[in-house]
Amino acid sequence: MLLIDSDNAAGSPRGDVDDAFALAALWRSGLPVAAVSSVGGNTSEVEADRNNRVLGGLCGYAGPYLRGVQAGDVPDRIDRWTGGPVRFLALGPLTNLAALLDRPISEAVLVGGNLTSKGRFPPWWPHEFNLTKDREATRAVFASELPLTIVPLDVARRLRAGPREMRSLEGPLGDFLRRHSARWSRRSLLRRGSPRFPVFDLAAAVYAIEPSLFAAGETRMRLHRNLWTEFGKGNRRVTVVRGFDPGAVWDCFLGLVSGRPAASQAPPAPLPR
Repeated sequence: MLLIDSDNAAGSPRGDVDDAFALAALWRSGLPVAAVSSVGGNTSEVEADRNNRVLGGLCGYAGPYLRGVQAGDVPDRIDRWTGGPVRFLALGPLTNLAALLDRPISEAVLVGGNLTSKGRFPPWWPHEFNLTKDREATRAVFASELPLTIVPLDVARRLRAGPREMRSLEGPLGDFLRRHSARWSRRSLLRRGSPRFPVFDLAAAVYAIEPSLFAAGETRMRLHRNLWTEFGKGNRRVTVVRGFDPGAVWDCFLGLVSGRPAASQAPPAPLPR
């Protein structure tokens, strides 16, 4: 069972829209979903919850939906959830995951950190966000014994979408993703000179659905005081996704959202030496 935690900004006036692609893939995959929760990050917790419900209805997901711990005193808040065991898929900051560290979570898959730089500020690209938005939550998660799988930003950003990819999406769900991605594509064109933008969270979602498309391995890591994740050193054992074929992953996504089998299943990218 999956518990998906998302700061979905597809439907909000600003914020990255990659969560919407991830949620669509997960809901259409047929994997059992215990619940979907909302966390503040790309947008507010309130808007993330609203956006999750709109997209969930379009994907045929009937719930349950859980509010994040930022929602205040509400009956369906995530830290009052009593189900389990689950795999926790953290598509945003780790606020809600930190609130569940005493629950039966078999694995947490999170998007953050990177293998090639210290992140956060240029020229250390890519910028960190999920791990620095709620610093205390990040420290608590990495200090725990919870099994962690990390999809680093510099790996996930290899999966990109733009006008050509958007045209391949079909039906009402395709129309939704195209419409809500348009502002992010324009932003990417203005900032980077290309309308194609990284869909970080979709890489993590497809990893949860079809891990055979990815190269991943166990390693050690150290979380520094500034929340730089240094891999290959330290005592924290984690699994790290190191590579994948973007074409095969996008093709898998298309097969899921269209209801058709994927056209190709490329072997996973080899682990770097």
